[in-house]
Amino acid sequence: MSMQKIEKWRIKELALILNELSLLLKAGNTRDWANVFSHFHDESQKIISKNEFDPESLNKLIKNIKNCYFGSSSFTNIILWHEDFKENARMNQSLYLTRAGLLKILMELEGRLVDYVS
Repeated sequence: MSMQKIEKWRIKELALILNELSLLLKAGNTRDWANVFSHFHDESQKIISKNEFDPESLNKLIKNIKNCYFGSSSFTNIILWHEDFKENARMNQSLYLTRAGLLKILMELEGRLVDYVS
């Protein structure tokens, strides 16, 4: 017997953080990256809206997002910019925390996508 342990709320949590990240990147003048994460958000919404859980779609989305963290991607080196120094510092701290939170969610989801055979 095989079972997948992914509740819909976990995917909704992923969608929320992807949207938050997209808005943050847009506010920090990194529109290209904002568009990438907006696309990922749209993909997560499609997964949520399906009646039946589609582990293949979720796995593909997770892999695509994780690719932003590794290799030659500039995602992990982004520095947001804002004219106001305090706002600039706040945005970059928020980006740091959001990126870390997203990676944590991805790792949790990935672990739950594994088929548990009993």
